[in-house]
Amino acid sequence: MSGNLALVVDQSGATLEKGTHDTVVLIHADGRRERVGLRTLGSVVLHGDVKLSTGLLQALAANGVALTALAVRSRTPAIGFSRLPHRHVALRHQQHLVFADPQRRLEVARQVVWAKLEAMAEFARCHAPQDDPDQYRAMQSVAAISDIMGLMGVEGAATAKHFATLEALYLRSDLFRFNGRSRQPPLDEVNALMSLAYTLAQGQATQLALHAGLDVQIGFLHALHRDRESLALDLIEPARAVLDDWVHDLLTARRLLQPTMFSRCDDGAVRLTQEGRKLFYPAWFRDGFRQAQQPMRQVLAKILDCLRRDLHFAPTSGSTQVFCQGR
Repeated sequence: MSGNLALVVDQSGATLEKGTHDTVVLIHADGRRERVGLRTLGSVVLHGDVKLSTGLLQALAANGVALTALAVRSRTPAIGFSRLPHRHVALRHQQHLVFADPQRRLEVARQVVWAKLEAMAEFARCHAPQDDPDQYRAMQSVAAISDIMGLMGVEGAATAKHFATLEALYLRSDLFRFNGRSRQPPLDEVNALMSLAYTLAQGQATQLALHAGLDVQIGFLHALHRDRESLALDLIEPARAVLDDWVHDLLTARRLLQPTMFSRCDDGAVRLTQEGRKLFYPAWFRDGFRQAQQPMRQVLAKILDCLRRDLHFAPTSGSTQVFCQGR
């Protein structure tokens, strides 16, 4: 069982090794050494070129510690390392069967989209000058949609309206502007922070899926892709609006970060500087990741309920099929 501490290594040339007595040893580029108890760790986040020993990788995996490696100045996607699940094979088999059946997959994907629309509607209730009936109409339409593409169309239209609300919200700020969602690369400070928060949340989502015994590459709203953890992407969908709100609070209400704490790369990408990261990560592990956890756990519980109901009531010859119905 992993702990609650987070170790962020933001120093090129550093080395992480497994120490004696269940410790992790951080060796700085100048040779200084620090130790932290392995069982106290819940997350390890790496920025830049950090060396790792195979013994440490094995120890982190054995203790369920999430390890995420982030590229600082390139478009290389974040890489997460997790121990593959060895139990719950029947549940994973059911997950594969549900994905392969268009109607059953659709019912689970509805849960994901409904949760995301609900989160965006809550964001609008808190920040828009008046209720937007389109958000409620979108939620009501989910139950009648007959295929995944239709679901993604509703989700995409609602997300566009959400970003328009977010853009208007940042117009009240005297420091930051949000000119629509941009990624790979993020083109402003707000997008840079949103992308970082989403990436860290995806690492959490991967851990949640694996601990539940699921195959993280088999999602329901998101299709199969060899280089993508589709189930993790499903899980973070309802957390995105929550994280957008958290980032806005960080930048405008708390004013934790200043525009000078962001840099612009040659390709136009805006990145948080090391000075900014020193302020961001304590805030993330203090309250950001907890806010992301709640909606991800809720949608995961709905997905598991669908899979287990199909697992427990799998049809035999002449029986009636049981599906998990959306809200």
